[in-house]
Amino acid sequence: MLALVYLAHIAILIFGAVTLVWLISLLMKDASIIDIFWGFGFAVVGAACLWLANRASGGEISPYLWLMGLMPIIWGLRLTAYLAKRNLGHGEDGRYVAMRKRSGLAEMTWRLRALLSIFWGQGLLILIVSAPVWIAFAFGRETAIGPLAIIGALMWLTGTLFEAIGDAQLAAFLRRNADYDGPYEDKPVLDTGLWRYTRHPNYFGNALLWWGIFVAACQAPLGWISIFGPIIMTILLMRVSGRDLLERKLKKRPAYRDYVERTSSFFPMPPKKT
Repeated sequence: MLALVYLAHIAILIFGAVTLVWLISLLMKDASIIDIFWGFGFAVVGAACLWLANRASGGEISPYLWLMGLMPIIWGLRLTAYLAKRNLGHGEDGRYVAMRKRSGLAEMTWRLRALLSIFWGQGLLILIVSAPVWIAFAFGRETAIGPLAIIGALMWLTGTLFEAIGDAQLAAFLRRNADYDGPYEDKPVLDTGLWRYTRHPNYFGNALLWWGIFVAACQAPLGWISIFGPIIMTILLMRVSGRDLLERKLKKRPAYRDYVERTSSFFPMPPKKT
C-alpha cells in the first residue's frame, strides 16, 4: 500500500512537471527541451521520496533512505546541468524537427501529439525506471546500510564518474574541432580517453549507475521486484534512443566504421588491433 502512496505522489509531480515543460516548449517552439528535463525528473523523484519519508518519520530519515534519495538527485542534477549548457540556445534538436516533418501534421497539431507521445511518454518512463528508488523507500523504512547498499553505491559512483568523464571528454573534443568545415564523411572521430575502450562511455555509465541503484534497492525488502527499472533503462540506452539511434548516421563515415571495428560498442573492453 505504501508503494502506491509513493507512486501516486511521484506521478502527480512528474506528469505535472512534464506538462509545464511542454507549455514552455510551445513558447520556445522547441520540443527538445524535454531532454534537459530527463535527468531533473529523476532528481524530483529522489527529492519527493525524501520529503515523503521525512513526513512519515517525523524528520528521522535513515542513512539508507538518504543514500537512496541522494543518488538520483546528484546524478539527475549533473546530467541536467550538462545538457542545459550543451543544448540551450541552439534551437530545436534535429531529431524533433525530423519527427515533425515526417508526421505531415500542422505544427500545433504535432505539438499536441508530442504532449502525449513525447512529454507524457518520458514522464511514464521516469516513473518506471526510478522504481528502485520509490520501492526502496516504500519497503525500506527500517533498512540499514548493508553490503548490497555499499556495492550498489560503488556501482552508482563508478557509473556516474564514467558518464561525467565521458561527457567532459566529448565536450572538449567538440570544442577542439568546432572549426572543422570539411566533408561530413571525413570528420574526426573521438577515440581517446574512455572513448578508446567503448564507443559510448556516457551510455555505459548511465546503465551502470542505474544497476547500482537497483542493487542498493535490493537491501530493502522486496527491492528486487524493481529489476524492470534498470532493464528498461539499459534497453533504451542500447536499442532505442541511445547507441543504435546515434550510430545509424555515424556509421556512414569511413573513420567511424574503422572505429567500430576496433572498439567495443557498449561495455568497456581493450581495443582490438587492426
